[in-house]
Amino acid sequence: MGKGLTFKEFAMLKIILHAFVEANKETAVVEVAFASQDKDMISAKMTELEKQFPQDYLAVYDLPLDTDLTQLPHYPSVAIGKEEFE
Repeated sequence: MGKGLTFKEFAMLKIILHAFVEANKETAVVEVAFASQDKDMISAKMTELEKQFPQDYLAVYDLPLDTDLTQLPHYPSVAIGKEEFE
């Protein structure tokens, strides 16, 4: 670890988000497809998913553990219209 950094600053969970529009073209889905603290496993799974879903949106997010994600400048989120709750 670097000087002045604590273990907590390195404790990160990596997730792969997979977003796509369903075949009916009416529903978009955003799902957590994979999660790990192992960067090699994330890399291998990302390569696999990119081949499996070449037209879909895939992204890796680093999430610090034991952290209120809403306090970060950017974190995984999904916008849902109010009609989804009616």
